[in-house]
Amino acid sequence: MYPKPYNFIVLPRYRYKIHPIRVLKLFVFLAILLIGLSIFVLPRFLPKPVSKIQPFQSTHTFIHSAYYYPISKSLGRNAVAMVTTMNKRTVSKITRHTINLIGTNRTSRWLKKATLTTEHALDDRCDYSLILAQTNLLENMRTLEIEADGILMQIPMKRPKYSAPKPVVFCVSPQFAAEQWQTFLVQLHVSKRYGAHLQLYVVSMVESYFNLLKEYEKLGLVSIEPWLTIKFPTTDGPYLEPNRNVELRNQAAAHTDCILMYKEAVSFIGVIDMDDILIPTNANSYYEEFEREYAGSWEISALQYQKFDFRTIKSAKLEAQSISEIVKNARRLPTKDQGKCFFRPERFNSSWSHYSRNSDNHAIYLTQDQEHRIHWRRKVGQANGIFHMKKMTMVNLEHVPEGAIPVNPGDNITELISEQHLKEINEDMKRMLTRPEIANLSSILPNDDFYMNIVFQCYNESFYHIRDTNFLYNDVTCVNAFNCELPQRENIPCIHSDATYHSGPKMWPITYHYATNSFFSRDIGCYQ
Repeated sequence: MYPKPYNFIVLPRYRYKIHPIRVLKLFVFLAILLIGLSIFVLPRFLPKPVSKIQPFQSTHTFIHSAYYYPISKSLGRNAVAMVTTMNKRTVSKITRHTINLIGTNRTSRWLKKATLTTEHALDDRCDYSLILAQTNLLENMRTLEIEADGILMQIPMKRPKYSAPKPVVFCVSPQFAAEQWQTFLVQLHVSKRYGAHLQLYVVSMVESYFNLLKEYEKLGLVSIEPWLTIKFPTTDGPYLEPNRNVELRNQAAAHTDCILMYKEAVSFIGVIDMDDILIPTNANSYYEEFEREYAGSWEISALQYQKFDFRTIKSAKLEAQSISEIVKNARRLPTKDQGKCFFRPERFNSSWSHYSRNSDNHAIYLTQDQEHRIHWRRKVGQANGIFHMKKMTMVNLEHVPEGAIPVNPGDNITELISEQHLKEINEDMKRMLTRPEIANLSSILPNDDFYMNIVFQCYNESFYHIRDTNFLYNDVTCVNAFNCELPQRENIPCIHSDATYHSGPKMWPITYHYATNSFFSRDIGCYQ
């Protein structure tokens, strides 16, 4: 028996017609989809095109220093960091501009673009700013050059320090027309007691005061560096004078040079003025206090200590100096300043006068795959503050009554310094001042305030007054005291920083200038 055959079902044949309207709608949908992808999705995965920055004008730049790092904790291998004062109005946005740097060793020659960063707000009125140029070149580099349109200029480079006398260094703002040697003694001996080395930059200074610094430098307690007035020896056409058009005598550039000099050698760097005295609380050293305050956190970018203004006394006689009397006769003034910062140098390559402007709301990545992002924050100290010796009145210490140690301006409870530490510091200074080479300077050190009064009045007129009356607008006023009139005193000679200045070939849009063989001269006087 055979199986029954399948009953096949014959399906009707359909004819599919093409509908033009439906096809058009499909093409429109696909087109919209592609446009959306190209606008909103693809740019996230494609490298951003680099727009060309059109220069506005031909300008001039002064190169303060160029450091070469064979290895650096933060800059990488074979890094170059160049400190300059540059006219930021060369282009519409100076941080989008790049410059070509060429490194050469025995066998190779590389050209790479250096990125530019600044510590100043781009809308500041000051035309000249600290500009840091940074890139990475090649090993065992022997020469460094700048290139623009085939024109080359070689610039001197130097190595940073890889060792330092102390684990903490304080970068002191450039001194000009300096005569208050009493302030230096307080700063030096307090810093010495708590484990910090002083790096001083000097524009001009009364010669006898300078000789006092040199004696302390011979003992390894302070390092002195000339800080040069900016000069463009050779230029084509008019240019804006830089020293009058840069903020606060270019403190930021000096602080940045100091950071780059010591960043591989120390654990902490502080940016201070000479009269900013920091005394650790419940700690035996700066290192101990800073480590305690950071507490191993990556989120803390820097420690900021507010400056509390004090009025105190001083003596005109070297042998009568007493840090104990200066502290115990200090009286708190009602004013204060935004303070100064102390930070780990591997986290910063530059700084402004008070702190790095990259220290707040700055995103950093703890891993190379750009995950685990955190935002830096400055930690403003609440339990401690800077003892700012804003006003020092000359008195005869023999007739000054015994005072008391003031309270710490941070917490207003504890003492500014322990009696035992104050005694140690005072006795250490007394011993130092009896050394013959220092004691012999007693008869020639300034015994009155001459330049200090002129500078204070000039600063008050050009800066402090408009700041305290809330009329200071950074986009309107360039805070600068370079126009202070400083008369010379024939009976009190000054030393002044100087060097051999050089101008490179004309380049577009920037022509570069630099100096070599810096030294201190007795022929210029106390001019800025």
